[in-house]
Amino acid sequence: MRDNGTWISALKRPNVSLETQAISHIDATGIVTTDGRHHDADVIIYGTGFQASRFLWPMHVTGAGGAQLHDKWGMDARAYLGMSIPGFPNLFCLYGPNTNLVVNGSIVMFSECSMRYTMQALKYMVDRGLKSLEVREEVYASYNERIDQANARMAWGVRGVIELVQEPQRPREPELATAYSRLLGHDPDLRPG
Repeated sequence: MRDNGTWISALKRPNVSLETQAISHIDATGIVTTDGRHHDADVIIYGTGFQASRFLWPMHVTGAGGAQLHDKWGMDARAYLGMSIPGFPNLFCLYGPNTNLVVNGSIVMFSECSMRYTMQALKYMVDRGLKSLEVREEVYASYNERIDQANARMAWGVRGVIELVQEPQRPREPELATAYSRLLGHDPDLRPG
C-alpha cells in the first residue's frame, strides 16, 4: 500500500478503531466480536486476510504423471509469462504469478495480453491438430531467472524486506508492463504435444 500519511492518520482519529478480534456476526447496527463486544459502525472495511501468494488456492491442479501444481510451486509460484508451467500441458493461468502490479501499468492490459496469448495458443493447437501445448522447461527457467534478476533491483528485492509481493525465498513481481506486452506478441517457445 502506498500512503502519503492520510490513511495512517485516519486510524488515529477518535471515531476510528482498528479491530483485529474475530467477528462473531454482523447485525443491523455494527459488529459483534467473538469476545462478546458490540462495535457500532456506519461503515465496515472488512479485510479478510486473503493469501495473495497462494495462486490457484484452494484448487488442486494435477499435471502430467499426476504432478500436483502446489507441490511444484511450494511457496514460490512461477509461470512462464505468468501463464504456463512445464509439466502442466494445456494449463493457462490468467492473473498468474508475476502478473500482479505494484506501480506500473494496468491489470486490464495484463489480463487482455494474457487472454490474447491464450487464445492464440488454442488456435495454434486447433490449426495443427495438437492435443496439448506446454512451455519447455529451459524457457520457463530462463524467463523466471530474468524476473528474479529484475526484482533484485526493486525495493522489494532488498534482503530483509517482507511485503505482500515477497515470498520467504525471493521477491516476485512482473517485468515492466511494456516488456510483458512485447513478450506476448509472438512466442515460439511453447512445445506442441
